Amino acid sequence: MKKFYIWIIFSLIGVGIGIAAMFYDDMLKSSGTVAIPSVKLPFNSFIAGTGIVEAKSKNIAVSSSFSGIVKAVYVQSGEKIQKGMLLFEMDDTLLQSNILIAQAGIKAAEATFISAKHHFELIENFKNVSPQMVTKEKYMQSQDHFHEAKELLEVSKTKLAALKEQSNLHKVYSPIDGIVLRSEISRGDFFDSRSNALLIGSERVNVRVSINEYDISKFKPGTKAVAYLRGNTKKNIGLKYAYTIPYVVPKTNLTGRSTERTDTRVLQVIYAAERTKTFPLYVGEQLDVFIQTPEQEK
Repeated sequence: MKKFYIWIIFSLIGVGIGIAAMFYDDMLKSSGTVAIPSVKLPFNSFIAGTGIVEAKSKNIAVSSSFSGIVKAVYVQSGEKIQKGMLLFEMDDTLLQSNILIAQAGIKAAEATFISAKHHFELIENFKNVSPQMVTKEKYMQSQDHFHEAKELLEVSKTKLAALKEQSNLHKVYSPIDGIVLRSEISRGDFFDSRSNALLIGSERVNVRVSINEYDISKFKPGTKAVAYLRGNTKKNIGLKYAYTIPYVVPKTNLTGRSTERTDTRVLQVIYAAERTKTFPLYVGEQLDVFIQTPEQEK
């Protein structure tokens, strides 16, 4: 009987040792994790904010005057562009048909005008030779037909010029020198005039820094700032103050959606930044920004 209890005690001790070994092993594994690197703060006194990289020209969503099918695309993402460069064309098959019809209408109007002109000149000659041969009513009627034919010809030419001008609107050109930030259009796609499928911007970039409303009183325009890459605290770059947007807005950079609801409001400050080989900067990239506060100057 005593042996039985002894075996039970030893069994319980063995189970306890096993459980303790499991916990000890987990502790050893967890202790092998790498610590988050600390950031060497650039200023003794500062305020921190989130920075979003954007083109200096702002991110321009290129659009057309109307929606339709894409006929041809001439640029791709990352490609450098010049002002006036053709970016893409919309399908203008129906418009070209209307231009052919308008050209035929001009020919018909020209024929009518020539006929009316000859008829009026003939009546006018008869009247000059012998006024009794042409009644006043007939003369006025011939003159009216001539002026109507002339106006009809002018209207037909104006209509053709308008159609050709509209044809030019099917071609979309770059308004600036810069780079294609993103191109998501292809030949045959339906392009919505309100779409942002084609984004362009200048090659120079700015950083839009959002300062929490509780730190606005500490901020002083013109102060220095330093930006750090997220996930790499060893890389940083100095920022040059550009301007402050004097309108406090709701903070929306958590999800990037304009419909996001939050009680926090931020002041947006624009800083100029220079790309380098070690700090390339991509539009849309988030940075950790530290802005010097006036206390540092004292």
